[in-house]
Amino acid sequence: MKRSIAILTTAVLAVTLLSACGKNDEQAQSSQPTQAQPAENNNQASDPNDPLAKFPPVKLPFAVDPNAAFVEYQGGTLTGKEFETFLRTISFLNPQQTGMIEAADKEALKNYAREYTATKILASRADESVNKESKALAETTFEKIKGQYISILGKDAAKFDKLMQNHGLTKEVVLNQMILINNSINVLKKHINDASVKKLYDEMDKSAFTVASVRHILISTEQRKPEDALKLAKELVDRLKKGEDFAKLAKEYTDDPGSKESGGLYADADVSQWVPEFKDAALTLPIGQISEPVKTDYGYHVMKVESRKQKSFDEVKDQLRQQALEQSYEKFINSELDKLITKYNIPEPKPAS
Repeated sequence: MKRSIAILTTAVLAVTLLSACGKNDEQAQSSQPTQAQPAENNNQASDPNDPLAKFPPVKLPFAVDPNAAFVEYQGGTLTGKEFETFLRTISFLNPQQTGMIEAADKEALKNYAREYTATKILASRADESVNKESKALAETTFEKIKGQYISILGKDAAKFDKLMQNHGLTKEVVLNQMILINNSINVLKKHINDASVKKLYDEMDKSAFTVASVRHILISTEQRKPEDALKLAKELVDRLKKGEDFAKLAKEYTDDPGSKESGGLYADADVSQWVPEFKDAALTLPIGQISEPVKTDYGYHVMKVESRKQKSFDEVKDQLRQQALEQSYEKFINSELDKLITKYNIPEPKPAS
């Protein structure tokens, strides 16, 4: 559940919808999971050819008085109606969340409620300028999401209106939820400036910002004895040092399917993604030099670093801003939120139908 709500801007939710639905209508319709219809629609037979059937409204796993206090905190409450509206909106904006919501146990519901309460508290600290910015982003993002849905629904705007009706939502309701989320994020962003992000950059291990083009041949120990793999790797080192073509030998000998067709090359890759032994070699091996066999859990690698550079602050500052935002959110969660919440009134989830 980490940063599943407050750190997901509505702009990100729009991208999530697009990735969930695929790049074209046919992929979109075939990729959506089948979910149970809510109780009020259970008696209606759905047409499998109707694209609306690909986006059924979430079936909430609990029943609660709309006016009941789901969560009580200093200065306010989260009502049952607010919480239901939030979950329906999240399901509408991000269909991938629907199954998770429907399967939520009591602890998962508490996590959703806890994070939404955090969103409400942070949003309440927004000033007029922050709220104006959040509203503009919400309106722009809503139109993007609407356009994506209409494209998936056969370019039929009326079906989009029907979809929102099925979910028990209106544009105003969705916009209000988006503005709330955006306000909570923008309140945190106010404390993140270039100086704080640059400080984060200066303090981090620079290998996190290093990219390299590395050519390698993997001799796997999965299908052969380690001593046999090492012997073959050493033979390849000798052949390469005598001038044989690295790409040609990689295509012939490597056991790495991810780089076989490229002649063993991983171009401009983040070294931080690699296993420690391979990463260390990629960081320290002189450019253009053939390595001795490098042992990892996969086997033995013969490596050559073709290029290596460290990303500048300007290249990674947007990524670091997001990281700083997450840290700021975690600080609020750990140092403030649980002191502000005074009581949870989470109902027992209904058994799955």
